[in-house]
Amino acid sequence: MENKLSCEIVRDLLPSYVDGLTSGSTNKAIEEHLADCAGCSEALCRMKEPVPAESVPAAEVDYLKKVRRRTNRASLLRGIIITLIGVVLGLFVLFTRYFYIGSSSDPAEVNYSVNVVGNTVYVNGSLLSGASGVSRVVFNESGGIVSMTVYTAPKSFFNSGDFSEQYEALGEVSAVRCDNLILWEDGMAISRTSAQLYAAVNPYIGDMPSNNQIASILGISEQLGPYINELQTKQEPFGWTLELKTQIALDDEGAARDIMTADSYVMLAAIGNLGYVTWQYEAECGWQEYTVTANDASSFAGRDIKQCTDSPSNLQTLIQRLSIKWSGLRETFQ
Repeated sequence: MENKLSCEIVRDLLPSYVDGLTSGSTNKAIEEHLADCAGCSEALCRMKEPVPAESVPAAEVDYLKKVRRRTNRASLLRGIIITLIGVVLGLFVLFTRYFYIGSSSDPAEVNYSVNVVGNTVYVNGSLLSGASGVSRVVFNESGGIVSMTVYTAPKSFFNSGDFSEQYEALGEVSAVRCDNLILWEDGMAISRTSAQLYAAVNPYIGDMPSNNQIASILGISEQLGPYINELQTKQEPFGWTLELKTQIALDDEGAARDIMTADSYVMLAAIGNLGYVTWQYEAECGWQEYTVTANDASSFAGRDIKQCTDSPSNLQTLIQRLSIKWSGLRETFQ
């Protein structure tokens, strides 16, 4: 008996046949039918053809491309703007830090003039170094003492080496200082030299680094040339001997001794247990030795010379009295 399949059955079986789900005998029957049936064979071919992807209208494709291009341009523009903002902010921070914030200066590198009228502090000054400019001056106040800090930055058209500032204090001003330097006290302006010397006051002659600092502020080597130090600390009165290495001409000897005398008074005032200062030098008439004692200095000051460093104003008074002895050779104290 012949087991031929009808077209309806074959059409129902073709999907399973294409997917390989029919049995071997069913496959054989389907294939025998397909060999004789053009309609079912064509149906099988259509089933095996790939399903075409759904086409997108051209207008829609163009729109999507435009949206994508606009999105890419917007993203690029945002990236450029963010980068530019970052660069500008970075330059601003760098500029602010470099030219405005600056760094605090060494008070010894600034020449000050301070005056106080009522509660108002007036400060004029200039930097000793020509490479820097004043970026800002900051004031603080505590217990009647006004402290100021001068900040410097590389010199440019934003700043210069000179400055003039004023500060309104909350109450009565007893002192104005910059770091460790007292620039004004109890109605008296303190010169830069006096302020530095007061900050360098040393109780012991045996502290040679402190001694050298005082000598540097006085400018001994600039005025009298190089010298060799020798200390006498075995017994009182303790002494400091300075042996000058440069010969002093006869015409300059009087002025040189005035400088030695003035420097000795300050050294005896600023070093607590120093009892005398001896200068040794070669003159045209031979080797000379000149000694100034604490008693000599006290006689000049009209008080114990050690009391002249009790306060910046006392030291300033001594410095002002010595100004006549610092004329001539000592140009740094004009």
